[in-house]
Amino acid sequence: EQILDKLKDLARLRNLLFEKGKPLEYAILDALRIIGFSVTQYDDGESEFDAVFESQEGRLIGEIEGKDNKAINIDKLRQLALNIHEDLEREEVEIPAKAVLFGNAYRLLPVEERTDPFTTKCVTAASTSSPALVFTPDLFLVAKYLRDRPDKNYATKCRKAILDSIGRVHFPSIPKQKTLQIAVDSIDS
Repeated sequence: EQILDKLKDLARLRNLLFEKGKPLEYAILDALRIIGFSVTQYDDGESEFDAVFESQEGRLIGEIEGKDNKAINIDKLRQLALNIHEDLEREEVEIPAKAVLFGNAYRLLPVEERTDPFTTKCVTAASTSSPALVFTPDLFLVAKYLRDRPDKNYATKCRKAILDSIGRVHFPSIPKQKTLQIAVDSIDS
């Protein structure tokens, strides 16, 4: 049962590569939890946010979009800006959340064949309005690494990369696996 559960978890993370809609949303929420965020969705009947997530580094609101055969466009940034303002109007919210647009562009193509996931207009607008743009296949690599090898330092760097980015998020390089060179050296001695 544990192996089957782990297999289902890994399959759900794969949705970061090829899905849109609710399967993509749930995969992003899972990945954010793996990175160390506390994650919820918000819907009070008037406002609905795909992802509200926070950690000691800060509070963020995400909008999620998957496109079959094209890049993520500026429309989603407009929706995200509205969400940030609606969130700030809530009585319990004192400071605006960081805006994050998650995009799975060209989802029907193999990942290595995909071009820029965000349109030029989207990237340009992000440089003025400060949201982070996360390409979900990039998030997949980070989440898969952290799922297989919990690493608090690397997870912190990934959270900070999202929080500090304006425009496309470039996650820190995945650490190389340490070899057991010391053990090998001691056997040779």
